[in-house]
This record gives sequence, C-alpha cells and structure tokens, in this order.
Amino acid sequence: METGNDDNTIQSLLKQNKALLEENNFLLKKIRRTGAIGFWFRIVWYLVLIGLPFALYFYILEPYFNALGSNYEVFKAGIGEIPGLRGLDTLLESFGQ
Repeated sequence: METGNDDNTIQSLLKQNKALLEENNFLLKKIRRTGAIGFWFRIVWYLVLIGLPFALYFYILEPYFNALGSNYEVFKAGIGEIPGLRGLDTLLESFGQ
C-alpha cells in the first residue's frame, strides 16, 4: 500500500474541506447580516406606518382644526346631519361603551 499517495489524497481533501468551510462561514455571516438588516428595516417600516398618521395629524392637521374651531364633537354633529348616516352616531356610541 502506498502511504504517500494516501497522505496526499487526505491532504487534498482537507484543503477542499477547509475551503468549503470558509465559504460556508462567509455565506452564514452574510445570511445573518442580511437577516439583521431586514429585521431593523421592518422595525423602522412599522414605526413609520404607525407614527406617520399621528405625526401628520399633530403637526399638519391639528393646527387647521384649532384655527377653524373644530373638534370631535363638531365632526360628530356634522356626520349626524348627513342623510343615511344618522345611525352612525348611535353605532359610535355603542362601541364607546
């Protein structure tokens, strides 16, 4: 049996295994980094989706409502005057209880 040939084969296989392990490690780090970036992007995205309507109301719409003297009671009274939506007032009150 030729031990020199077997040693070369084993050494060659070990080098291939090392190269595959390094490539696998690189890909796993890339997947982990992509997952972390995606996670934080989703967090920011949901914060924007939830926070944007509040910011829109408080910084843009509320000054106009205050300047016109409007509030929720005036809005509710106006909705009650629309034909066919008179039941909306009672519906809103039933959900509020």
